[in-house]
Amino acid sequence: MNTKIVGRNDPCPCGSGKKYKQCCQHNDAANSPAAKNRLLESVPDLFNQGLKYQFADQPAKAEEIYQQILIINPKHADTLANFGVLMLKQERLELAVNLLRKAARAEPSAKNFCNLATVLPTEEGIECLLKALVLNPANALCYKNLGSLVSKLHRYKEAIVYFHKTLELTPKDHEVYSNIGHCLMMQSQYLEATSYFRQAIAINPQATLPYTQLLFCLCFDSRAFPETYLKDAKSLDQLWQSVSTPYNQWLCSAPSSTQPLRVGLVSGDLGNHPVGFFLETVINQLYNIQIELFAYSSRAETSHDELTQRIQPYFNKWHNIRLLSDQQASAQIHDDGIHILIDLAGYTADSRLSLFAWRPAPVQVSWLGFFASTGLSYMDFFIADTMSVPQKNQSYFTEKVWYLPETRLCFSPPAIDIAQDLSALPALNNGFITFGCFQNLSKFNDTMLQHWSTILKNCPNSKLLIKNKQIANLSVKAELLERLNNLGIKTESLILEEGSPRAQYLGAYSKVDFMLDTFPYPGGTTTCEALWMGVPTLTLAGNTLLERQGAAMLNCVGLNDWIANNEEEYIQKATSFAHYIQHLSQLRGTIRDKMAISPLVDAALFAKNLKSALNSMWREKMQQQIDT
Repeated sequence: MNTKIVGRNDPCPCGSGKKYKQCCQHNDAANSPAAKNRLLESVPDLFNQGLKYQFADQPAKAEEIYQQILIINPKHADTLANFGVLMLKQERLELAVNLLRKAARAEPSAKNFCNLATVLPTEEGIECLLKALVLNPANALCYKNLGSLVSKLHRYKEAIVYFHKTLELTPKDHEVYSNIGHCLMMQSQYLEATSYFRQAIAINPQATLPYTQLLFCLCFDSRAFPETYLKDAKSLDQLWQSVSTPYNQWLCSAPSSTQPLRVGLVSGDLGNHPVGFFLETVINQLYNIQIELFAYSSRAETSHDELTQRIQPYFNKWHNIRLLSDQQASAQIHDDGIHILIDLAGYTADSRLSLFAWRPAPVQVSWLGFFASTGLSYMDFFIADTMSVPQKNQSYFTEKVWYLPETRLCFSPPAIDIAQDLSALPALNNGFITFGCFQNLSKFNDTMLQHWSTILKNCPNSKLLIKNKQIANLSVKAELLERLNNLGIKTESLILEEGSPRAQYLGAYSKVDFMLDTFPYPGGTTTCEALWMGVPTLTLAGNTLLERQGAAMLNCVGLNDWIANNEEEYIQKATSFAHYIQHLSQLRGTIRDKMAISPLVDAALFAKNLKSALNSMWREKMQQQIDT
């Protein structure tokens, strides 16, 4: 922040448009009471001007005005607060923290403590909000923000209490209904979650977030899929179309030897994320076969990691569109002359599906990061394989399902320096079976846990190792333990481990005899990592793409025996495998080799198949345009 002394030839801070020497500076009386008073009297008008620029989405002009005010009065609380919020929206976090701390010191109000809490580490932010509630016990914003921060710590039950307190004060806040729905969804209470998302939509039908949350949640509820899902997706489709102006002409010429296919990837997960783990080696190979790649990342630049750095060189251009509007981002994509634009996020976090309504590319595709149809009229194709989307399930998609040979996924194996040698079967030394699950706790529903309880009872002295970063939170660990106990899984049968760096995380597979996949939301990255470490995963194949993801990967590796077709078979297979120790031991030494020669990790073959598919999509779409 600029705090320099105003020079004689500088613009006068009062906003008159004159030089300082011609306005508020009178001879040698720059610091006279009269001059200071004139400057102070100008602050209210300047502040209102800054607000107008801020609300008009002109951040640079607003910043300039706020700078002027703080030269005159460095402790002007409202300016400090609004300036801080402005910097927060621009993700200039260090400056935002500095300004909001000063605002809270200048005026220790509930509002300023609430603002400050949004930029502080979670626990410090919670303390800040509790201070705010002491000052104003009826402050709905404090309760709302408190619920959001507690939710980030995975304390969902506590968060819901704060959100309901918010609704007592502001019963028509649609964001709070969405927040409660999210907390319920993260506790696998999908039916209850959808109810809150629908209430949020009813209060504000123009809000898009409840729709995206609802569609994400419906993927887990087979009772509602696909008819209800597609109906709700159509509503969102119409909403996004109503605020967009689609392109009908594009700057890209037909791909040729002189004009390679230009492919844009839209994602917030181009880094250490499951999407990144399935994308890394493929991007390398696409680059080698002359596909021009363009990245449109909706991820904060400050969150770039080593995987981001490894893949960036393979892109012709890398754009961060996080702070761009859909119109601005679409203009960038259109100006880049993209042939095929691929969404990698669907309705997951940091998605930018809405920009596809602008039709910035002539061909638009959904792939990899989402496990259902987008349901959107302007998405042309959905990339799948016959195992994940059987022919009979094509009606679940509004896009044309485009089948790749063997697999829709290609896993990037861990680097040699962190992927340890295969370990012996733990049961040989332990004398008992250790089941494992390293997946997100939000996938833990009661039905599945009850089946796990039955499996443990069927296998005397067996253990269940659950490893997840969420377990590091003591309250989450306590809630999980209580829940498991209530569903029949005894404490003495449990091993609970918090997350760890990737090398140690992969090493933890040496403690597990085989993995129990979650359902209806199975593992992706965790299943592939387990296989690479020689550990098979027992999965339950359902009807939807989501429910068949685990089965598709196991089929690729030739482990079809580890696919159950119903819940009874899942229990039977788990019990049976647990009693064949020698078979498990022999299998453990072969799985990595099976995987190494499978299509699931053959990036060169996958890239060749993907390029062929993309070229065919282009030709088909162009022919459709000619025909119409």
